[in-house]
Amino acid sequence: MNKIFHYTSTFKSLGEQDDGSIDIKGSASTNGLDRAGDIIEADAWTKGGLENFKNNPIILFNHDYNKPIGRATGLEVNDKGLDISAKISKAAGDVKDLIKDGVLGAFSVGFRVKDADYMTETDGYKIKDAELFEVSVVSVPCNQGATFSLAKSFDNMEDYEEFKKNFVKANSMDSADAVEIEQPSEEKSSILEKNMSEDNKTTPEGFDLEAFAKQVAEDTAAKIAMQQAEQKAKEAAEAEEKSVEEAEVKAAEEAKQEEQKTVVTSVMTGAEKLISDVEDRVLNKHEDLETVIKSLESELKDRSAEIEAMRESKRVFADRGNSDWRKAFEADIMDAKMLGLATGKGFETDLAKSVMEKVNSMSGVGVSSADFEQVVSTNIERDIQNELVLAPLFREIPMTSATQIIPILPDSGYAEFTANQAASGSSPHGNLAQRGDAYNPGSAGGIDMTERTLSTKKLISTSFIGNETEEDAILPILPLIRESMVRSHARAIENAILVGDDADGAFGTSGASFEGLCHLAANDSNTTQPSGTFAATDAVTAADLLSLRKAMGKYGVNPSEVVYIVSQDVYYDLLNDAEFQDVNLVGDMATKLSGEIGQVFGSRVLICDEFAAKAHSKFNSVAVYPRNYVMPRLRGVTVESDYDVANQRRVLVASQRIGFLDLIDGADSVQALKYKSN
Repeated sequence: MNKIFHYTSTFKSLGEQDDGSIDIKGSASTNGLDRAGDIIEADAWTKGGLENFKNNPIILFNHDYNKPIGRATGLEVNDKGLDISAKISKAAGDVKDLIKDGVLGAFSVGFRVKDADYMTETDGYKIKDAELFEVSVVSVPCNQGATFSLAKSFDNMEDYEEFKKNFVKANSMDSADAVEIEQPSEEKSSILEKNMSEDNKTTPEGFDLEAFAKQVAEDTAAKIAMQQAEQKAKEAAEAEEKSVEEAEVKAAEEAKQEEQKTVVTSVMTGAEKLISDVEDRVLNKHEDLETVIKSLESELKDRSAEIEAMRESKRVFADRGNSDWRKAFEADIMDAKMLGLATGKGFETDLAKSVMEKVNSMSGVGVSSADFEQVVSTNIERDIQNELVLAPLFREIPMTSATQIIPILPDSGYAEFTANQAASGSSPHGNLAQRGDAYNPGSAGGIDMTERTLSTKKLISTSFIGNETEEDAILPILPLIRESMVRSHARAIENAILVGDDADGAFGTSGASFEGLCHLAANDSNTTQPSGTFAATDAVTAADLLSLRKAMGKYGVNPSEVVYIVSQDVYYDLLNDAEFQDVNLVGDMATKLSGEIGQVFGSRVLICDEFAAKAHSKFNSVAVYPRNYVMPRLRGVTVESDYDVANQRRVLVASQRIGFLDLIDGADSVQALKYKSN
């Protein structure tokens, strides 16, 4: 009965919480008869078997006491069995992500059977009292074939058959050890051999055979009962003694584990708090990276080992078996590049040399720093694209020079009708005319090609790190340096596409940026600014957006080809509009574009936070026909560094050349909505 058994079941994820943790819930056991013939009664958990677990309700991974991943938040015994609710910590890293993705979805509970009956009809056990030891999320459940089976908790069937044999022997009257039956004396034996009267069972000497047989049976039964009681008492004493010893050993182990966990938690919490502080100051408060690192340099250096361990615990190594070294060592290469930029050593740092050695060992071919540069450029460009909401709407055209001319074919005019086609001589012209040409049989003017000149502007972001900053202080924040570059480029591109060279944009009207959608709409007088009571305090409705599409003429006829871009304030206005369908109503029609929030009259609605603050005469919404716009790109993202001698610091620079242009100039392919002027 001291054997630890396991019960396997599935759980469901209740979703990720605001603190990054995940709530899960499942059944620890049910009272149904499983296919192996075993039953755990619901009352088995009501006899004190949950109390020890409640004192320290840790959730483990794969029954490993050194891998706690969460805590049980609820134990509920109902008429069907035992239900468990748990919170998986965000610090569980890969395990939490695998649960979130649905890869891990099985519980396994370890428990000891305190009392059970053997059921001959099913060759199984009815468990009446059990003690819960631990609960684990498992990758490979111990029992794949049945919901629950005692046999699955043994290494082989021989061990299980031995357990069953001993269990039945200890709990069955039929299998009690044989006892020696007292034999009658010689005198009584001779009397028993005498013939008995058929009318009277009493012998002439007065010996009562029936009473004697009854007495012998009673004495035998008493001896059997006494022997069984002594055996059970002995086994109970041994079990109790063993249980006490196991409890003492377990208590000592738990105390040691709790002490180690406390130390680890304290260290990890301090490291996480430090990184969180750096991220908040750089990404949210927009403090200069150099200033932040300088103020926290000693702490970053002291905790560099713990921070690196924390990062490694969250890193996925499954791709290390991938034959593509670019994919397998992507994160390591990015770290090596950023460290080289920050220190000015390039790929001569210890980290870069180590990564280079690993890559060459895996790939089997010579990999150079130039290959690493290509990986860095490609991945940073990809990370920037992943942050963008508006840019994916438009086609990107790669360029090979600073400027490039492309031909434009305008809309066609009318073809010609004819009643007779002459075999020779003059014939009606069959070529198409440019839209706007008058219909003139026999003298169509043909199509006049036009052209557009594509050009790009250079987008640069800079960061600074003190020249004397030690590598130990830089290593922990390498991902933060890259993220800072990525976010600054993504924000600049989004603002330029939406507002661009406009007073409401981040770059002003000096031509620093290309012309964005709002500015292009204003150039062509395609802005709507309602009069009357449409003030900045009024709500924008779905009907207002529809009016923008209507003003686009032929470009707004097909709703699926029009996209609305709205501010956060307009989004909240639309939530109160019955004509707005957010993504939970659109269902399968919702795309994977980041920022998409729903549809209005069949057109997609995206939210963008690059609009100016809500005020009079400010833009709040744009309707656009994306097919009329292109984004020329001269090259990918380049990351470089230089040394600023005067200020004794290193400059980190990320740059790219990109543009934005409408193909048919003056077309009604964009309409913008403004609040009423004051």
